[in-house]
Amino acid sequence: MTKLKDYVQMDIFGNIPDVIIDVHEVSRNKVTSVTLFIDLLKRHKINHKIQKLDIADIIMPSEYAIERKSIRDFLSSLIGTKTGHARLFEQMKALSDSYENPILLLESGLSVRLDVTDKAIFIPIRKKKIRRRIYAVIEERIGVHPNAFLAVIKRIENMGIRVIQTYNALHGSQILWSLYRESKGIKSGLGEDLKKKYPVVRVKPRFKNIAEQQIFFLCGLPGVSYARAERVLRTYKTPYNAIVQVNRWDVDVEGIGEKIVEKVQKILFTEFRNKKKV
Repeated sequence: MTKLKDYVQMDIFGNIPDVIIDVHEVSRNKVTSVTLFIDLLKRHKINHKIQKLDIADIIMPSEYAIERKSIRDFLSSLIGTKTGHARLFEQMKALSDSYENPILLLESGLSVRLDVTDKAIFIPIRKKKIRRRIYAVIEERIGVHPNAFLAVIKRIENMGIRVIQTYNALHGSQILWSLYRESKGIKSGLGEDLKKKYPVVRVKPRFKNIAEQQIFFLCGLPGVSYARAERVLRTYKTPYNAIVQVNRWDVDVEGIGEKIVEKVQKILFTEFRNKKKV
């Protein structure tokens, strides 16, 4: 069966980096969670590589693929035309379809103020201490309803993507460090033996045969990543057989639990109700 094009990045000496980072994340003159994370990698002398990535901003071992977005950029994609909104979900779907452990890191997502009354989200720009426990905060108003923001987060999570929000860039770099240790199977301290897991680079899917189309078909179901779709097809041989026996996925297919089965069943067995008049 033809898979997505993928490869393990290796230099001329045969060394494989533990972390691969998209060049666009380091080309800007700005301190972000990614640039601070790179500082941590250098400090601990961890082999990493910076290159252009089609999918994700950071690739780690064990198919950890992380897309970093500032809260401002994320909210901007929800404003105005549907183009930005569609591009966001196209990006999230590619992330979910391509990697076993997709993650969206929302930088400074925890620092915003959701105001349902004003139907907006406020981003802090500057904070000044007045007294011991009193601060003056200057905020920027973003015209996105908090309910819409939370609904988008929920929808992304339903795609099988772990959403992690941070307070600031420093907090984000600490989260990235924890994710790196998690991806390597490290429980306590860098002194432990690391598992031999390498980051796999994948390109955007191009469907050239029926096998890839079958995988793409199953990836449209909630919680079904590329790897899970492939396991389902290997178990049941055809998409038709897989759908017929969807009740047994959590029993027959490794990596699929009851929650994913419940979500898939809801999509497959809920009666279609189109509120728009045809």
